[in-house]
Amino acid sequence: MSLPGPAAALCAAGLFAMAGIAAVPGEDPGAGPRVASRPSAHMPPHIDGPPPGHTGGFGEPTCATCHFGAPLNEPGSTLEVLGLHGGYRPGQRHPVTIRFESFDMLSAGFQGSFRFADGDRRGAGAGEIRPLDDRVTVVRGENGTEYVQHTGAGATPTDGVVDWTFEWRAPDAETPVVLHLAANSGGGDDSPLDDLVYTLSVTLEPGGR
Repeated sequence: MSLPGPAAALCAAGLFAMAGIAAVPGEDPGAGPRVASRPSAHMPPHIDGPPPGHTGGFGEPTCATCHFGAPLNEPGSTLEVLGLHGGYRPGQRHPVTIRFESFDMLSAGFQGSFRFADGDRRGAGAGEIRPLDDRVTVVRGENGTEYVQHTGAGATPTDGVVDWTFEWRAPDAETPVVLHLAANSGGGDDSPLDDLVYTLSVTLEPGGR
Protein backbone atom coordinates (compact mmCIF):
# COMPACT_ATOMS: atom_id res chain seq x y z
CA MET A 1 0.00 0.00 0.00
CA SER A 2 1.38 3.42 -0.94
CA LEU A 3 0.53 6.14 1.56
CA PRO A 4 0.63 9.92 1.07
CA GLY A 5 3.55 11.71 2.68
CA PRO A 6 1.90 13.06 5.89
CA ALA A 7 -0.04 9.84 6.48
CA ALA A 8 3.04 7.74 5.91
CA ALA A 9 4.99 9.82 8.41
CA LEU A 10 2.28 9.42 11.05
CA CYS A 11 2.13 5.66 10.55
CA ALA A 12 5.91 5.35 10.57
CA ALA A 13 6.06 7.20 13.87
CA GLY A 14 3.45 4.85 15.34
CA LEU A 15 5.25 1.72 14.16
CA PHE A 16 8.58 2.96 15.49
CA ALA A 17 6.94 3.68 18.86
CA MET A 18 5.58 0.14 19.06
CA ALA A 19 9.08 -1.19 18.50
CA GLY A 20 10.38 0.91 21.40
CA ILE A 21 12.48 3.17 19.20
CA ALA A 22 12.05 6.72 18.07
CA ALA A 23 11.77 8.29 14.63
CA VAL A 24 13.68 11.55 14.20
CA PRO A 25 14.18 13.72 11.11
CA GLY A 26 16.99 12.69 8.82
CA GLU A 27 19.76 15.05 7.78
CA ASP A 28 18.45 14.95 4.22
CA PRO A 29 14.97 16.61 4.20
CA GLY A 30 13.89 14.26 1.43
CA ALA A 31 15.10 11.12 3.14
CA GLY A 32 12.29 10.90 5.72
CA PRO A 33 12.76 9.95 9.36
CA ARG A 34 15.70 7.94 10.64
CA VAL A 35 15.70 5.60 13.62
CA ALA A 36 17.30 6.73 16.86
CA SER A 37 18.42 4.31 19.54
CA ARG A 38 16.69 6.06 22.44
CA PRO A 39 13.44 4.50 23.75
CA SER A 40 10.02 6.10 23.25
CA ALA A 41 6.60 5.65 24.82
CA HIS A 42 4.64 2.51 23.98
CA MET A 43 1.38 4.11 22.89
CA PRO A 44 -1.24 3.01 20.34
CA PRO A 45 -1.53 5.34 17.35
CA HIS A 46 -4.45 7.82 17.41
CA ILE A 47 -5.89 6.57 20.71
CA ASP A 48 -7.35 10.06 21.20
CA GLY A 49 -8.84 10.23 17.71
CA PRO A 50 -7.58 10.32 14.13
CA PRO A 51 -6.44 13.40 12.20
CA PRO A 52 -9.35 15.25 10.50
CA GLY A 53 -10.45 13.96 7.12
CA HIS A 54 -10.52 10.16 7.51
CA THR A 55 -14.21 9.31 7.01
CA GLY A 56 -13.93 7.87 3.50
CA GLY A 57 -16.32 10.50 2.12
CA PHE A 58 -15.71 12.87 -0.80
CA GLY A 59 -12.39 11.27 -1.68
CA GLU A 60 -11.02 11.16 1.87
CA PRO A 61 -9.03 8.18 3.15
CA THR A 62 -10.30 6.01 6.00
CA CYS A 63 -8.85 4.53 9.18
CA ALA A 64 -7.17 2.00 6.86
CA THR A 65 -4.50 4.63 6.20
CA CYS A 66 -2.87 3.59 9.48
CA HIS A 67 -4.70 0.40 10.52
CA PHE A 68 -4.07 -2.81 8.61
CA GLY A 69 -5.25 -6.39 8.79
CA ALA A 70 -8.26 -7.24 6.60
CA PRO A 71 -10.16 -5.95 3.57
CA LEU A 72 -12.36 -2.91 4.15
CA ASN A 73 -15.81 -3.85 5.54
CA GLU A 74 -14.93 -7.45 6.33
CA PRO A 75 -18.21 -9.37 6.95
CA GLY A 76 -19.17 -10.10 10.54
CA SER A 77 -19.38 -6.63 12.11
CA THR A 78 -22.11 -3.98 12.32
CA LEU A 79 -21.77 -0.20 12.06
CA GLU A 80 -25.05 1.69 12.33
CA VAL A 81 -26.58 5.11 13.02
CA LEU A 82 -29.42 5.46 15.53
CA GLY A 83 -31.69 8.49 15.74
CA LEU A 84 -31.82 9.64 12.10
CA HIS A 85 -33.81 6.92 10.37
CA GLY A 86 -36.58 9.34 9.38
CA GLY A 87 -34.26 11.97 7.94
CA TYR A 88 -33.80 15.32 9.66
CA ARG A 89 -35.76 18.41 10.64
CA PRO A 90 -34.08 21.56 9.29
CA GLY A 91 -32.63 23.74 12.03
CA GLN A 92 -33.49 21.24 14.78
CA ARG A 93 -31.22 19.38 17.19
CA HIS A 94 -31.01 15.61 16.83
CA PRO A 95 -29.44 13.18 19.33
CA VAL A 96 -27.36 10.70 17.33
CA THR A 97 -25.79 7.42 18.42
CA ILE A 98 -23.15 5.54 16.45
CA ARG A 99 -23.21 1.86 17.40
CA PHE A 100 -20.34 -0.41 16.43
CA GLU A 101 -20.20 -4.14 17.08
CA SER A 102 -17.26 -6.25 15.97
CA PHE A 103 -15.75 -9.63 16.80
CA ASP A 104 -12.59 -9.70 18.93
CA MET A 105 -12.81 -5.91 19.41
CA LEU A 106 -10.80 -4.77 22.42
CA SER A 107 -10.37 -1.15 21.35
CA ALA A 108 -12.41 1.01 18.99
CA GLY A 109 -12.49 4.37 17.28
CA PHE A 110 -14.50 6.30 14.72
CA GLN A 111 -14.76 9.54 12.79
CA GLY A 112 -17.80 11.04 11.06
CA SER A 113 -18.89 14.14 9.17
CA PHE A 114 -22.16 15.70 8.00
CA ARG A 115 -21.86 17.39 4.60
CA PHE A 116 -24.16 18.63 1.89
CA ALA A 117 -24.74 15.83 -0.60
CA ASP A 118 -25.17 17.91 -3.75
CA GLY A 119 -25.76 21.39 -5.14
CA ASP A 120 -23.49 24.41 -4.89
CA ARG A 121 -22.40 23.45 -1.37
CA ARG A 122 -21.67 19.81 -2.13
CA GLY A 123 -18.97 18.55 0.25
CA ALA A 124 -19.23 21.52 2.63
CA GLY A 125 -20.01 20.92 6.29
CA ALA A 126 -23.72 20.79 7.13
CA GLY A 127 -25.00 21.81 10.56
CA GLU A 128 -23.14 21.74 13.88
CA ILE A 129 -22.04 18.89 16.16
CA ARG A 130 -21.95 19.01 19.96
CA PRO A 131 -20.47 16.27 22.19
CA LEU A 132 -22.70 15.03 25.01
CA ASP A 133 -19.98 13.40 27.13
CA ASP A 134 -16.23 12.89 27.31
CA ARG A 135 -16.32 9.88 24.98
CA VAL A 136 -16.73 12.09 21.92
CA THR A 137 -15.04 15.24 20.66
CA VAL A 138 -15.26 17.51 17.62
CA VAL A 139 -12.30 18.62 15.52
CA ARG A 140 -12.20 20.91 12.52
CA GLY A 141 -10.35 20.20 9.30
CA GLU A 142 -8.36 22.71 7.27
CA ASN A 143 -11.37 23.00 4.97
CA GLY A 144 -13.55 24.13 7.89
CA THR A 145 -15.50 20.86 8.07
CA GLU A 146 -16.41 19.55 11.52
CA TYR A 147 -15.53 15.95 12.31
CA VAL A 148 -16.96 14.04 15.26
CA GLN A 149 -14.77 11.28 16.66
CA HIS A 150 -13.87 9.18 19.69
CA THR A 151 -11.65 10.28 22.55
CA GLY A 152 -9.36 8.14 24.68
CA ALA A 153 -12.24 7.73 27.12
CA GLY A 154 -14.45 6.42 24.31
CA ALA A 155 -12.01 3.90 22.87
CA THR A 156 -12.93 0.92 25.04
CA PRO A 157 -15.88 -1.30 24.04
CA THR A 158 -17.95 -3.52 26.31
CA ASP A 159 -18.32 -7.14 25.20
CA GLY A 160 -17.45 -6.21 21.62
CA VAL A 161 -19.93 -3.31 21.40
CA VAL A 162 -19.33 0.44 21.64
CA ASP A 163 -21.75 3.39 21.42
CA TRP A 164 -20.85 7.03 20.77
CA THR A 165 -23.56 9.64 21.30
CA PHE A 166 -23.61 13.31 20.32
CA GLU A 167 -26.00 16.04 19.19
CA TRP A 168 -26.28 17.29 15.63
CA ARG A 169 -28.04 20.56 14.83
CA ALA A 170 -29.26 20.18 11.28
CA PRO A 171 -28.79 22.98 8.74
CA ASP A 172 -31.69 25.29 7.98
CA ALA A 173 -31.47 24.54 4.25
CA GLU A 174 -33.79 21.81 2.99
CA THR A 175 -31.33 19.78 0.98
CA PRO A 176 -29.93 16.26 1.31
CA VAL A 177 -27.10 15.78 3.79
CA VAL A 178 -24.72 12.80 3.76
CA LEU A 179 -23.18 11.34 6.91
CA HIS A 180 -19.91 9.53 6.27
CA LEU A 181 -18.48 7.27 8.96
CA ALA A 182 -15.31 5.23 9.35
CA ALA A 183 -14.72 2.98 12.37
CA ASN A 184 -11.82 0.85 13.51
CA SER A 185 -11.93 -2.38 15.52
CA GLY A 186 -8.61 -2.93 17.24
CA GLY A 187 -7.13 -5.92 19.02
CA GLY A 188 -6.07 -3.87 22.04
CA ASP A 189 -2.39 -4.68 21.56
CA ASP A 190 -1.22 -1.11 20.88
CA SER A 191 -0.60 -2.08 17.27
CA PRO A 192 -2.17 -0.94 13.97
CA LEU A 193 -1.79 -4.48 12.63
CA ASP A 194 -4.65 -7.02 12.48
CA ASP A 195 -7.27 -4.26 12.84
CA LEU A 196 -10.62 -4.15 11.05
CA VAL A 197 -11.93 -1.00 9.34
CA TYR A 198 -15.54 -0.30 8.39
CA THR A 199 -17.25 2.54 6.56
CA LEU A 200 -20.85 3.70 6.23
CA SER A 201 -22.57 6.39 4.17
CA VAL A 202 -26.09 7.55 5.09
CA THR A 203 -27.99 10.14 3.03
CA LEU A 204 -30.43 12.18 5.13
CA GLU A 205 -33.41 13.88 3.55
CA PRO A 206 -35.10 16.92 5.11
CA GLY A 207 -38.56 16.55 6.59
CA GLY A 208 -37.89 13.89 9.21
CA ARG A 209 -40.05 13.58 12.31
